[in-house]
Amino acid sequence: MMASLTMAGLAVRNAGASKNILAGVMNASAVAVFALSSDVHWIQAAVTAIGASFGGWAGALMLKSVNERLLRVVVVAIGVLLTIGLFWKG
Repeated sequence: MMASLTMAGLAVRNAGASKNILAGVMNASAVAVFALSSDVHWIQAAVTAIGASFGGWAGALMLKSVNERLLRVVVVAIGVLLTIGLFWKG
């Protein structure tokens, strides 16, 4: 999502904020679906929700102070490494 937003012309910081909002909307719709399911393990879901909330908050704080060019290089490098790793396994 970050790659698509930055390729569309958004700055990395703005793309990060937009990604977080879009991810929140997607996750809220997933919560609505799963809340009606009897298969949900609510304790594990609560721990995951707290961790995700903390990670989003920490990520937003770090995005303010990170060098945008360095962040872009790191994101691309991780994407390339994951692609190679998944291709190698597959």
